[in-house]
Amino acid sequence: MSRKRQHPPTLAETVASLPPVRSSEGEEVQEVLSPASCKEFVDDTGRRWQKVRGPLHPRLAQRLIAQAAELIIGEGGGGQFRHVPSDDRLTTWHAIKDRLDPDRTPSYRPFEFSSADGRTLLYIEEDC
Repeated sequence: MSRKRQHPPTLAETVASLPPVRSSEGEEVQEVLSPASCKEFVDDTGRRWQKVRGPLHPRLAQRLIAQAAELIIGEGGGGQFRHVPSDDRLTTWHAIKDRLDPDRTPSYRPFEFSSADGRTLLYIEEDC
């Protein structure tokens, strides 16, 4: 009898499973698990990505801007995905390249992910 292969939880499943956190004012706050801190994640289109390396050096990230099959900006620490079309990648890169320094606010950290079918994702996470 074969066992069913378990899939990693989606970002939505992970967020839903987290217990509520109380802020200093007593309000319930929902924590979001960052895709950059995971070994793999499922994006909002349902594609599963596995982390290859990161955070990347800015020159390597710039090279991947043109080579990667997908570019996703994880806004708000990865709480919301913004898919960047290939036509807008260079414009997006020029807007964030000076913010790859962690001492700047907001700052960005680039990561390389790959899918089971061999596609490459450049995932850039915004850190506020």
